[in-house]
Amino acid sequence: MTKDNENPSSTQTSRESDWEAGVRRTTKDGRLLALSPKPVTTGARAVDVNSWIRRKTEGWLDLQHGNLLFGAEFALMFLSLTVLVMMGGLAMTVDYYLGHNEFTWIPLLGLGGMNLLITVPWGLYMHFLGNKAVKETPPVRLNRQRREVALPRWTEGKEFKLPLWNDTVAGFTYIGVLFTIGWALTPFMNEYSSTEYRNSLVLEGLVLLGIELLVIGTYLCFALRLKKKYDPKLVYEIYPWEKLVAYIETRQDIGPGLMATHTVLTLAIPKPDDPESALAAASINVGHETAGLAQWECIRQFMENGPEACPDPKEDETLAHYKAKCRQARKEMSVLPWLGKKVGDWFFQRYLAHIITERRIKTLALKSLPDDLNAWSAPLPKEQWAKPSEALQGLNQQLTFAYERGLKFTQMGPVSEWQAGREEKRQQKRGRGRFRA
Repeated sequence: MTKDNENPSSTQTSRESDWEAGVRRTTKDGRLLALSPKPVTTGARAVDVNSWIRRKTEGWLDLQHGNLLFGAEFALMFLSLTVLVMMGGLAMTVDYYLGHNEFTWIPLLGLGGMNLLITVPWGLYMHFLGNKAVKETPPVRLNRQRREVALPRWTEGKEFKLPLWNDTVAGFTYIGVLFTIGWALTPFMNEYSSTEYRNSLVLEGLVLLGIELLVIGTYLCFALRLKKKYDPKLVYEIYPWEKLVAYIETRQDIGPGLMATHTVLTLAIPKPDDPESALAAASINVGHETAGLAQWECIRQFMENGPEACPDPKEDETLAHYKAKCRQARKEMSVLPWLGKKVGDWFFQRYLAHIITERRIKTLALKSLPDDLNAWSAPLPKEQWAKPSEALQGLNQQLTFAYERGLKFTQMGPVSEWQAGREEKRQQKRGRGRFRA
């Protein structure tokens, strides 16, 4: 099945009826194993192998991948670099004072300007890039009370270019700002000019810098707000749980001197007029078919048996987990390894990184979700909960007994054929019984 607005992939099907739990299909680049429609039990143990579960409540489950903690640590690393560079400038200033018995601002101003122009902008860029990534990777939400699935997709936006702005203009603007900052800092490096002359140059440089930043900031503010109107919009497609298409696909990608195998778990909503394409889809790399079954069982167990049967979200990115790890490390490590760990924790600002990550998970990621999704996620009275179909309940019961006898989901074939074969054996057994009678 292919996503909307994409070229057909090797996993597309020719008929909607081809999607059935247990079906195996050979594709152009590999093979796939269908898990749904009819999301039957697979007999696998529910394990959140790839940390796809992000939030879990009594009524709904969020699936959202991405290592948010690493992104926060990488951005905060530039803060530590800024502090280290300024400490180096302070050491150079003290060394110059001790050697020449006079004070100079040159090391601090030079290194401070370098931080202002390079380190701090890159750190801020990485931080806001992480925020943008969180907003642009919305979660998949499963509502067990309604027995429905909400998959995100982006509507088609219109191409919009900022007026009077391109890469060349951006480069000249950056160079102009650098030149103005250099103009404001130059008087401090000229020890022979008068104080009044220095102050006048600094004042002129700061006024010019303020005007430049005001003009550039105002332009970008209005331009980006205008661009936002043309950007793709986030919408959620609601679909019945028992009709959801789910499959594990194993592909072999061959490159120059390299062959790599990728196994992906995909959830998809087929387009009403074209079952070969997906109206909305979400995928995660699971590494192996067995891991994909374990990941799928997390989802299925939540929808069929409740939140107690589904693993909880991993706590690796929470501040409480980080504090507990630090206390445990202090007890188990000797002094030198523990000091090395603390240096690494400081350099990557892991305490602050966990705070930022928790904010992104609990606040930022949910703030950008549509209001209709929040209304759909509201809890229902228990008497209004949707019930599983009798066919699915009966099939799950039969498969549970079959798994106890040694049958494996990955070897049984399509569910309908398995049921037909089972019924045929039952009829044959009844016929033999009547003949003997």
